[in-house]
Amino acid sequence: MSVSEHEPESTRWPDSGNEVPLLPVGRLIYASVSQVKGSALDEMRRIREHAIANNQGHGIRVALLNMCGWFVQWIEGPEPAIERLVTRVAQDTRHHGLTVIHRSHGKARLMRPWIGSIVQTTETSADFAQRVFALKERHEMGDVMEPASVWLSLCSPSDPDMPAAGGAYPRVMLLPARRAVSFDLINWLARETSRPLIRRRFAGSSEDALDVESDYLDLPGLGPCGVRIVANARKGLAMGMTHAFLPNYEAVVILLDDDAEQNHRIVGKVLSACRQVHHTPTIIGLGTHLSVTPDLQTEVERQGHAWLGITSPMSRPDLADYWEVLEPVLDRIGR
Repeated sequence: MSVSEHEPESTRWPDSGNEVPLLPVGRLIYASVSQVKGSALDEMRRIREHAIANNQGHGIRVALLNMCGWFVQWIEGPEPAIERLVTRVAQDTRHHGLTVIHRSHGKARLMRPWIGSIVQTTETSADFAQRVFALKERHEMGDVMEPASVWLSLCSPSDPDMPAAGGAYPRVMLLPARRAVSFDLINWLARETSRPLIRRRFAGSSEDALDVESDYLDLPGLGPCGVRIVANARKGLAMGMTHAFLPNYEAVVILLDDDAEQNHRIVGKVLSACRQVHHTPTIIGLGTHLSVTPDLQTEVERQGHAWLGITSPMSRPDLADYWEVLEPVLDRIGR
């Protein structure tokens, strides 16, 4: 796997650094069958350029998913602007069969003008369609879920053997202070446990944070409900999708480095993102006795987060050493 090491210091989004809007907004999610031939990523990039130019002036924020031959679009903003956008996109020949599966008015979760997501999975288009129409039926019967729950149930369904159905299990984010250790660890863990690893790619809305990978693994044996572990790159903290779903994480595990400056840098970015979305997950520092330092704990607790430092007894721990000390902690999180 190739993960870019480019990590933006800031973004040039007009709303970069803003918090999630506090006033209620219109929220709509629709699904449609893709007619795109060729590279889905290239097409998502073309859609991004058009969407940023046309939606931003109307107060619209959008997340677009491409998965199993389907598009799913989550829209937030003024309701008249949402209706105009849906009328326009219904005429787009790149998809057909537009089906509204969620409509509500409430708290905003999307922070960026446009977010794109591509999920690679072995699920068939027909199976995905069944889940789409099940959500449509629930909505029409008056069972109004939060839009984030609708989105997650489509793009990140849990494995059938997870003890808790419907995604009612803890989610834990893995972030590296340097390099791509989070992806190394989750790839190793998938091989060791023979569990399926789901690969996702997010397309951002700015030239300085175009694309980032985010993979996840479900571990049903941790805690009573199972635990989902999600590996993110450092630059993923600048992505709108990370912000949208950060409130769904119970903990953030930071794989610390020998470089103290890098450790403080990533901890600061995590705390900044959490402030923007008004969420205080537990921050877990994972590393050696030299990298898990008291000043990191002070920085985290000063922001109102719980801190948990986990140290490997090895001076140069490998992936198995990291997991040996992390596994029992994640097992307790699920209890």
